[in-house]
Amino acid sequence: MIQRTVLENLRKWSKSNYRKPLVLRGARQVGKTTLVRELAKDYDVYLELNLENENERQLFETGNDVQKTITDLFFYNGVMKTDKSTLLFIDEIQYSKPAVAILRYFCEEANYIHAAVADSMAGQNSRAHCGAGASNS
Repeated sequence: MIQRTVLENLRKWSKSNYRKPLVLRGARQVGKTTLVRELAKDYDVYLELNLENENERQLFETGNDVQKTITDLFFYNGVMKTDKSTLLFIDEIQYSKPAVAILRYFCEEANYIHAAVADSMAGQNSRAHCGAGASNS
């Protein structure tokens, strides 16, 4: 029941015209990734990264511009860049300050990509901002 309610809220977020990057915060192993993977079934393209992985973390550490980083994310996931509905999920975002910093650009320059991130609260200093603030669930 709780999972269904949370998933319904995620679907409302995905359909919003005023959608900001979604930030899911919570302890490890409570189902954040499982919920996002379920939501991903509603999209044509799903890109997933886990920033505990050094190779995946490096995608954000190169200092590339946002569009180049997005191209790299598609390439890394083995997917052609497209204008189809796309969900980008960045798990364990607290491991990369540059990844946190780039979130605002998904509002400003790449709002065609629905960005969701998970923070297991291991890094209490991570914050994501877009305009007045990012959505929190």
